Amino acid sequence: MPLIGVLGGSCDPIHNGHIRLALEAKEQLSLDHVRLIPLNFPPHRSRPIASSLQRRKMIELAIDNEECLRIDLRELDNDETSYSINTLKSLRYEFIDDTLCLILGRDAFNKIDRWKDWKKLLNYAHIIVANRPGESDEPKAQELKQWIKQHQTNQLTALNEKLCGYIHFINIPMLDISSSLIRKRHIERKVIAQFLSVSTQIYIKENNLYQETV
Repeated sequence: MPLIGVLGGSCDPIHNGHIRLALEAKEQLSLDHVRLIPLNFPPHRSRPIASSLQRRKMIELAIDNEECLRIDLRELDNDETSYSINTLKSLRYEFIDDTLCLILGRDAFNKIDRWKDWKKLLNYAHIIVANRPGESDEPKAQELKQWIKQHQTNQLTALNEKLCGYIHFINIPMLDISSSLIRKRHIERKVIAQFLSVSTQIYIKENNLYQETV
């Protein structure tokens, strides 16, 4: 059964860190493809600056040459808060017989106990946690530590044995980039070429995005 990666975020704008994480996870886990899911109303941060249409276009430009990366619009088309549990429920309904792998960076995962119905996420997908090599920061919450202990697997083959339910850690040399940093540098008229695809840079410039608000 195919393994499908799920990578959500504001993508405001999408940057090379997002692409690197998706491609590395695809390679290490032998994923069929990775679905990039831009959020409309993120629950733990302010609403994105670029419009839904603009963020969609930037993602399409950024992944144009990557056949294994696909944009998924289910949250952009949703007028409600984008909770991961609801997104996974929707994906599971669509991909009934496929294995879903929710991809998270270590920083986000260490705060997952603040998410809505966080323990139920494993009812719909495996959780893949991306560490930087040598990074071993553990979550502080004891309940989360115990949850990890109960569901963690170090065996990559285990992900193919059932559709959901495991937590698996991988090492990825992720780039130290954030969308907020890119917006800040753009406002300050600093170079951002190293963080974005050429097509995304051109789109931002042509549409006068990120001129004032960070």
